[in-house]
This record gives sequence, C-alpha cells and structure tokens, in this order.
Amino acid sequence: MKNTKVPKDILPTLIIGLGGTGYQVIKRLKQLFDKRYKDEKLPVRYLLIDTDLKSFLDDSIKNNEKCQLRFGEGIKNTLEWAYGNSNFEWLPKNPKITPDFFTSTDQGAGLVRPIGRMYLCKNAKLVYDSLQTAKNDLVDLHKVLIDLEENYLENIDRHKVYIVGSLAGGTGCGTFLDVAAMVSKIFNRDNTNIIGMFTLESCYDDKLSSDLDAQNRSKANCYAALKELEFYMSSITNPEDKKYTFKYNNVGEIKLDRKLLDICYLIENKNEMGGVLTNIEDIYDLCSLQLFQEIGTKLGSQLRADYANFICKDKDPILNKDRHFSTFSSSSMEFSAGNLKDYCCNMLAKDILNKIGSEFVKDEEALSKELNSLIKSVDDRLKVKEASEDFASGCELPAVIYYKDLKETYKSNLDMLENSERDKKELWKRIINNGRADIDKIVNDFINNLVMERGIKFTIELLDRLNTRFMKDVSSNNAYASVDRNYVEGEINGIASNKKTYGKVLSNKKPVPSEVINNFNDYAQQLYLGVKNLIYKDRYNLIENIIKQISKKLNNLNNNILYMLNDISNNLNKINNQNEKKYGGNIISREMIGREFYESYYNKYFKDISKGVIDPILIEGGSEGLIKACEVQYERIAPHNDIMKILSENAESKGMSFESYITEELDITSKLAKPFWSAIKNPEVSWTECYYIGCIKDESINNGFTIKAPKEIDSWIRNQTGERSRWARYVETTNPNSIDVIHITMGACAAYLPDIKHYKQFYLKLLASKAYPLHLNEEYIGLEELDLDMERVLLNYSLARAYGAIMEIDNGLYLNVKKEKDAYWYIYPYKYCLEPIDYVMENVGIPSTASETLLKLKIGDNYHEAIKCLSENAETYELIDGFIKNAKSKLNKEQLKAHCLENYIKDKALGDFIAKEKINQRIIEG
Repeated sequence: MKNTKVPKDILPTLIIGLGGTGYQVIKRLKQLFDKRYKDEKLPVRYLLIDTDLKSFLDDSIKNNEKCQLRFGEGIKNTLEWAYGNSNFEWLPKNPKITPDFFTSTDQGAGLVRPIGRMYLCKNAKLVYDSLQTAKNDLVDLHKVLIDLEENYLENIDRHKVYIVGSLAGGTGCGTFLDVAAMVSKIFNRDNTNIIGMFTLESCYDDKLSSDLDAQNRSKANCYAALKELEFYMSSITNPEDKKYTFKYNNVGEIKLDRKLLDICYLIENKNEMGGVLTNIEDIYDLCSLQLFQEIGTKLGSQLRADYANFICKDKDPILNKDRHFSTFSSSSMEFSAGNLKDYCCNMLAKDILNKIGSEFVKDEEALSKELNSLIKSVDDRLKVKEASEDFASGCELPAVIYYKDLKETYKSNLDMLENSERDKKELWKRIINNGRADIDKIVNDFINNLVMERGIKFTIELLDRLNTRFMKDVSSNNAYASVDRNYVEGEINGIASNKKTYGKVLSNKKPVPSEVINNFNDYAQQLYLGVKNLIYKDRYNLIENIIKQISKKLNNLNNNILYMLNDISNNLNKINNQNEKKYGGNIISREMIGREFYESYYNKYFKDISKGVIDPILIEGGSEGLIKACEVQYERIAPHNDIMKILSENAESKGMSFESYITEELDITSKLAKPFWSAIKNPEVSWTECYYIGCIKDESINNGFTIKAPKEIDSWIRNQTGERSRWARYVETTNPNSIDVIHITMGACAAYLPDIKHYKQFYLKLLASKAYPLHLNEEYIGLEELDLDMERVLLNYSLARAYGAIMEIDNGLYLNVKKEKDAYWYIYPYKYCLEPIDYVMENVGIPSTASETLLKLKIGDNYHEAIKCLSENAETYELIDGFIKNAKSKLNKEQLKAHCLENYIKDKALGDFIAKEKINQRIIEG
C-alpha cells in the first residue's frame, strides 16, 4: 500500500533486526520508507543486533543503529570465563561448547544457538543500553513531530516494537528470547505492543541446499526454538518460577510477568495452497513489505484495533495451550504507472535513436537547400547585409573631374569614408557581441531539427559544407592595403605644387589625371573591403567554434548509438518481463495491463512526437540522459490514469459489468494472498482470518465523515464478512495505481506449528548424537516433555529391533508384530524374536522385499525414517509400545538382558548406533 502522506497516527516504532535475516529485512524496509516518504520525518527507529561483522559494513545502517556482539578476549578465555560464571549456568554441558564450534569471531554464530546467546549475554550491558537509547530516541523524535503538528498527541506514550529474525540459524535463533525479555523490561508493556516476526527453517532450503549437515542442524534448531517460543508465549500462571527469570552480567535479573510477545508472526517458504517460495530474497521482501504496511500505512491503526478486539480464549485440544501464532501474505492488482512511464520513455528514446542513426543518403539538392537555409538564418540574425552595405561607392570620385571640383570634395569624401568605416565596424562589433548566444541557439536548433529530420550523418556532412562555405567567403573578401590616406592626399596636393606638369589641370582646362582618381577610389574600396573582410572573418570564427562543438557531440553520439540502443533494448525486455509479473512463487503483484496496452498507449500518445522532444546534440549522458529527457516529455503529454479506470476499461473489453469484473479479480487476488503457513488449522477451535483491502476512497462521498472504498470493491468486502473465521476490512490508501489485499491469519493453534513433525526427526537425531547443543537453556519447561518423548521413541525403537518386532531386511525396516484379540503376535520368524514365547503368526519364511505383503509392513529405508514413522504414526507407535510392555510382563529383566546380549548386541551386522546405545544404556548397563 502506497501513501504519499505519512499517517498522523503512526506509533513510535522500534524495529530490531537479529542476525543476517534481521539485517536483510531492515535494509529493505529502510529502502521502502526512503522510496515512499523520502525526507519525511518518521517516529521510526532501527537497531541491528548481530555477531557478523559484514552486516555492519553497510553504509545504509547508521552508527546508532548498530549493536555488534563480540568477544573482547579470545574464544578459549571467553569460554573458560563463561562456564565459571553464575549467570552462564544455562550453558550446555552435553556437549559442552568448545573452540571447535567457532571458525572465528565476528563471523556469526555458525548455526549454534547457544553460541548466539553467549555472544548476547557476554554483551548484555551493551544490548540493554542500546535498546534503552533506542527507546529514548523514539520518545524524543515523537515529541519533535508533535511540536511540528505532524503526529497525534495521544500516541506520545505508546510504542510498537518489532523483533525480526530467523529461528533457524545461530544469532537470531539464539538471541530472540533474551532480546524480547529486555524489551519487556525497558518498555512499558501496558502501552507497548511487542511483535515478533520470525522466519522458519524452510525459508532457507535453497540457501542451505549444498550443505546437508547445515540443513539438519537448521531444522533441529528451528524445532527447539519453536518449543521454547511456545512455552514463553503461553500465559504465565506462576511468575516466581525461575524459568521466567533471566539473569545478565551488569544488568541484573529480568522477570517476565506476561507472555513474551503480544503478537508473533511465523513465516514459512510455502503457503496454505502448497505454493513454495524458493528464493530467500522473496522472503525478505515479503517481511519488509508487511512491516512497511503495518508501520507506515493506515493498515497499522486498523490492525491495532482488530488485535485489541481479538481475544483468544480457545485452547488447543491436544496441548491445552493458548493459541499464539499468526502469519500473513499479500497480493495486489496493479496498474504500474512507473512501468508504463518507463516503457514509453524507453520506446521514445529508441525511436529517436533509430531516426537519428539512419543511413546517409547523399542528396545534393537537399543539402544545398538546408545549407542555404541555415546560412540565411545566421546572416539575418547578424544583419550581415546591413553591416556589409557598400559605403565606398557614394564617396568615390567620378571618372572625369576637374581640379576645382576635386579641391571642394576630396577631403569631405575621405572623412566620410573613414567615418563610415568606423561606424560600420562599431555596428558590427555590437551585432557580433549581442548575437553570439542567438547564433549559437539558431545553429543548435537548426541542427537538432535536421538531425531528427535527416539523421546524424547527413547533418555532419552539412556542417562540413557550412564550414567550407564560410571559409570561402572570408577568402573571397580579402582586403589588400595598396594605398593609404596620406598617399592619396599627397598625390592630390602634389598637383598644385607641380604647375609645370599640371598647369592645364590647375586651370581646369584638363580633368584630373585618371591615376589620381583611381588611387582615390582604390582607397575607398580598400576601406570597404576591410570592413567586409572583418565581418566574414568574425562570422567564420563564430560559426567554426559552434561547428566544432556540435560535430564533436554528434560524432560521439553516432559512435554510441548502438550501445545506447542495446541498453534501451535491455530496459524494454525487463519491463516486458514484468507484465503479469510474479515475485517468487506466491507473492504475486498482478499487472492489470499487458504488453498490448503498453504498445497501443505508446502509439496513441508518443509515436509521432519524437521531433522536438530532445536536442540530439545535448545527449551526453548516454541512454540514461536521453531517457530522462524523454521523461520530461512524458510528464507533459501523458493523460491521467488510475487502477479503477484501467479495470473499467478491462471490464468493457471483456463485455462484463464493472462490479462482476471487480468481484472476479478480487476473488483471484484473495486466493493468491494465502498466508505462508503450511499447517492445517484445527477445525475444533476458531481462528481469525482477515483480508485488508487497500485502495483509494470513493470520491463521490463528500459528506466529510464517511470513508468507503469504491462501491464495487465495497460490495466485495461486504460479501466476505459474516463467515465464522473470515473478515474483510477496507483500508484507505492514497496510491491510485493499486488495489492491495493483505491476508492475515490471527491465532493459529499451538498444536499446529508449521511442519513441526518434519523438524522433530532432525531434532531427535541431533539431540541423541550429542554432536551439537540445541537449547538456550536445558531447564526451559517443555523440553522435559520433549526429552521424554525422544527417549521413549528411541528406546521403544531400539527394543523393537532387539526383540524382533522390527526387522531389517536388505537395508529396509519392516514391522513384524500384530495385535489380535488383545494378544501380540510375530508375523514372521525373525532371528531376534523373543524365546521361548511363541508369538509367530505366519510359520513360514520371510517373503521377498518386492512382495506386496512385505511392502505393506515397511516403515522406512533407514532408522531416520523409522523414527519419523514412530513419531508421526500414533497407531504404529502404540502397537510397538504395547508389544514391548507385553514382553516385559511375560519375561523378567534377566531374560530380556540375556536375549539382548546373546542375540542382538553381539551381532556384528548391527550398524544402528542409536539402537545399540539405547540397549546398552537401558538394558545392559541399567
């Protein structure tokens, strides 16, 4: 759900990320807030608690958001100190943690939960102080926002705390209980909602796929963590029980007086429909999106109200415990305005590049026409005609003139010539100085249009010809200084001083000699050509600089066109791949427009507007620069669209009524938004499922009080309400391009923890092997029950093997006992059957393992599968348990011991170490 404005009733919220999963979720959540609200102030604080140094190298995590758990001393010294410290009595003894469990410090807890907890307890004061500081920061920040009238006053003393991590690894799985306990101490529980969001082992199947040992340990970790979490999520009837007391160095005791978390979300990699998310990145996205919706949109206030009214009194009929766990998912119908914009801008950029990169066709007529047009535009702006107007002709002497007339006119003509020259030069100086920017624009605009019209190569050819033409103009107007004023005046004055030669000229009987007249007129033309040469030279220099710059840019652009087109094609492929996009297997954001819409929309509004969209010679930022320029054009032209308008058009194209179409699409979307929770809900107790439908409000309602969804969506919402376990709620958003469906399941039953039986077999195996410590504290209630279950299952399995009730044939394990009329009977005569009691029902040989009869009795290919069968199949387990009790009632302990020693333990073929160990411990040694 997008909101461009921060909801005013947002609660001060602390998000605590534990371990690698917490880091990944916080990183994505911060990106979501930055993207949606940019620089808006929010009463939101982050804290990352991790043992892995790599998480703290990310610049997006601020220093006050980091809490790195580390050992100040070496591992060996730390372990010796911890095992001797009274506050570390919880440390496992069998097996004891040794330096062999560590690769090195600062690199995580290595999937060993007690190591994660030991890191935290060694740094308990640091963690506690970091949490206290985060709370104080929240209070201070919220007061500032209230002073700015950006938040409601009544939220000042209310808080939300999210604890986000994994229940499958070492750090998150090892620290979540202690962090939650510390939060309970620091925050006022009466005014604070503490919410857990934990990913389960299945989320990491793909990540751990290459390490079978890590997979097994992760599953065992998850089972132990779930059982501990289940215990602390139950109502506390005896707060003085020491199991509710947590002790830390330099912090002291923390006593729980209520359940650990108010709300606890568990997330698997598969949902109720059986769909699987194979990519852990999708899990991180799912969690961060849910957090954003709960913290930063109006969904948060609606959820608070619903959870406040959700009082769960039903107990699980099997475990007789409160229901504790919730989960979620989301889906949406989107009109991706961003994708449509990106598509149109990239297509526009592609069309522009294809146009300007077209092949050069040498068309002399077109080149001449365009060249003359550009020259005319330049000369008109520079007023070249006016500036180069002939001022010499009016001052020249006639071919025949008499001395009397020459004396009266030559000086005034010379003055007029020089004054005209000066005036013309000053005029030109003003024109050229004032016109530089205009000429630059004229040439650039002309070239930009020409590039779009004729292509880059045609334009480069024209620029070369323009440069040549202007150079020729300079050459053809060169001025050569052959005479000067002194010479001209001296020659005229020389007539009066040379009466002998020019007597008749002086007496006006003859005209002035032609040489004198020609020299005078040559001087006049010399001044005029000097001005003209100045004009053409300045014009050439001005244009030459512009041409150089433009030519360089056009050549670079021409060389990069193929690369730019390749970038744009890649962008378009990505955009097209997002049509009808699916994130992972089930977090589905459905595009309600397809490729056909994209194409028709572009063709309708943008296909023919490439000219004038951008100045090609300004494309210097590669494809990105071109696309940004196209974005400006898109914003100017694109009409308004929203999701309701798009859906209405879709309904019309399908020939459906709008309401019917909306109903159909919301039904699909709600089915896609199945929570990530594989367990089947127990029908004997109730739970609550709620669909939160986020969309813009119905604008036709203008009474100022009522806020409803558009009537077609409101109709769907009303039709969901009323079922026993299902609600629907409308949540107003300000995002016109999406209708969101957030599906939250509140309070699934404790007895149906996700895939708990699947995890249990790995837990039992590792617990029995004593290879890895699994528990944060072996005294936690609920674990005695687990240990008892484990001991009973393993012992009965072992005795059943020793007493012949389970046969091993060709590496397969088969049931060899039946119960009829309250009596137990062997099915086949097997080498470990008890004697002298005759239980054999079928007094024949054991059939082939391929026989259908024997296959029906198979309980597994190995002891892991056999233990799993006994753990999960109550009927088989009760049969074995009853048979063993019956055997004990008919044979005394010495007889059973002798049978095990003589027939079973000495059998060298026995390779089942669990069965052998249990027989040794419980029959022979005990």
